[in-house]
Amino acid sequence: MNEEISVAASYRFARRISRRSGSNFYRSFWLLPRGKRQAMCSLYAFARITDDIGDCDEPTAIRGRWLEWWRQTIAINLINENQPSTIALPEGPIGEEPKWAARLHQQAREILPALRHASTQYQIPSRYLLEIIDGVLADQQKTRFDTYEQLEHYCYLVAAAVGLACLHIWEFEEPLPYEAAVDCGLAFQLTNVLRDVVEDAKRGRIYLPRQHYEQHGLCEDDILTLRRDDRLRCLIQDEIERAKRLFDSGWRVWDSVHPDGRPMFSMMWRTYRRLLTRIEEDPTRIAIRRITLSQSDRIGIVSQHFWPPSFRRLPVPPVEVGQSPGQAEPKETTRP
Repeated sequence: MNEEISVAASYRFARRISRRSGSNFYRSFWLLPRGKRQAMCSLYAFARITDDIGDCDEPTAIRGRWLEWWRQTIAINLINENQPSTIALPEGPIGEEPKWAARLHQQAREILPALRHASTQYQIPSRYLLEIIDGVLADQQKTRFDTYEQLEHYCYLVAAAVGLACLHIWEFEEPLPYEAAVDCGLAFQLTNVLRDVVEDAKRGRIYLPRQHYEQHGLCEDDILTLRRDDRLRCLIQDEIERAKRLFDSGWRVWDSVHPDGRPMFSMMWRTYRRLLTRIEEDPTRIAIRRITLSQSDRIGIVSQHFWPPSFRRLPVPPVEVGQSPGQAEPKETTRP
């Protein structure tokens, strides 16, 4: 149980966690060279474990204590510049269910060597990893947002911090347009919020800001029990326009990203932007079901990025950039 795990074995553990997720995000890792693909697996495994702690069936207080333990563990093992070769695990909360705690300890031992190696190799600031945990911690405590600024901060923690960590793995030329990188993560998460309105309501959660839905004559009960009316349509259309502007800003990262990281960045951007387009086709449809991409959408996006000649023919910037009201037409940027 306490034997040290090699970096190579740790990457294998991380890859196994990533592969088992069945996520399209994992499939996009194959657009990267092997070293960066491994680093992405370690980052994904870390995020997956973090989410699993936050989503487990334990009481909220226990989830919170173990998330704090996980945060302390990441800090101990990644912040210290004179890191020992061994993995240090702080003492966990007392009185928790031992099997669950033992599993988390084992997962920490399995993925931390790879995560530490990737963080060092690609100079991933440890604060981004700690902010990702902070986002899951915030989810344990807050189920409503009064203002857009509150939602924006939450989106930064759960999405933009992940994107900033990814950019270090993909590599980029300085100066990185930091604001654009944050906007890209906000665009992705705001799209997720719109997609998941019904599912979140079933869990008693409302991520749409109160200040926004009240402007359209809606109250909390209206969001928890959605009806397809003009008030909802106007609210969702406003949020879509806000997300479009964030997507436009987020694409500005493209010119800074290393050429071998551009296919994955493009695939992620175009996937989420296509999802936003599908939501926009009938904004009130989110009241009855979760909007997803069709199989033809997915196949089209994958084929465009995994077949190099097709990827080279993709418009840069994408045709969607500049479609928001009041946005100027973007200038062409260089191809990889």
